[in-house]
Amino acid sequence: MKNSKFKIINKLGIAIAIAFFFKIAFFRIEEFFEWDLLFITVIIVIIWQGNEAIDNLLNTKYPWIENTKKRLIIQSILSFVYTSITLFALMYLLHQLRFGDGQIINRKMMEIFPPAILFTLALLAVKIGSEFFSALKNSLVEIEKYKTESANAQLQNLKNQLNPHFLFNNLSVLTSLVYKNQDKAADFITELAKVYRYVLDTKNAELVPLQEELDFINHYIYLQKIRFEDSVLFEIKIEESQKSAFILPMCLQMLVENTIQHNETSQANPLKVLIYTQNNSLIIENPILPRSNTAESTKTGSKNIEQRYSFFTDKKVIVSNNGEIFKVILPLIQKK
Repeated sequence: MKNSKFKIINKLGIAIAIAFFFKIAFFRIEEFFEWDLLFITVIIVIIWQGNEAIDNLLNTKYPWIENTKKRLIIQSILSFVYTSITLFALMYLLHQLRFGDGQIINRKMMEIFPPAILFTLALLAVKIGSEFFSALKNSLVEIEKYKTESANAQLQNLKNQLNPHFLFNNLSVLTSLVYKNQDKAADFITELAKVYRYVLDTKNAELVPLQEELDFINHYIYLQKIRFEDSVLFEIKIEESQKSAFILPMCLQMLVENTIQHNETSQANPLKVLIYTQNNSLIIENPILPRSNTAESTKTGSKNIEQRYSFFTDKKVIVSNNGEIFKVILPLIQKK
């Protein structure tokens, strides 16, 4: 509230200062404090507010960084047309209020109008330049923020895969297989190596094709099937046309891992995980079978995915829980 009042007072003060300048430059000194000083101030405020409205509208439709050239052309034309028409109309009204002679164009208007337009355009150029560099600065800050978030996510992905629990669980399974089925143990080692290879190969990738992530998740699922057998069931239905779309690396694995960690698994009541595409999105869905001994989720993984997605698309990651079904919808990204 205080900030809003300060902006209004600041804007009014600048408008009065500009009105003083024009009174000194184009009117006689004995006319300085006549009522038209207030009218000139009003003219300045109206032109200022109008250009600000144009600026705010274009900020939503043509952001500076994404549409620099188009934004510059459109804003210059709109501001020039608006300023010219508004200034001419209000100066005509001011003249009629003072003299009432019906003249559309008069000597004083011809004297004031050109420098007023040039002055307005000069201020507009300064404002446009300031906004562009401010947008550029914010964009660079966002890029650095994304790099930090991405680096943290990559580190977390590595931790998730290389943490002692993951390694211990898989080594325990492998030890059992070595004694029971050496051929299966060899396959298990191969699949485990592919999981680690993918983690290392994608540690610097921003996006990966959905097909690559699916190939990886199949290696990961193989390990889980050996460990949980029929206690976890996976059903994957992916539209062929969507396999060339892109998603964040490791996000599918992270969601599948969370599903297994936070739900009960048993052969009597197996956990069913559905992975499918629909409406240009990848959907991971499972029934809610909460474990009694599982700590409450911090939702760090899903928040991390949401933040990383925001750098690539305006579409939101949707997480829904109706008490029976837990579902995460990841928008598929089409690279230009």
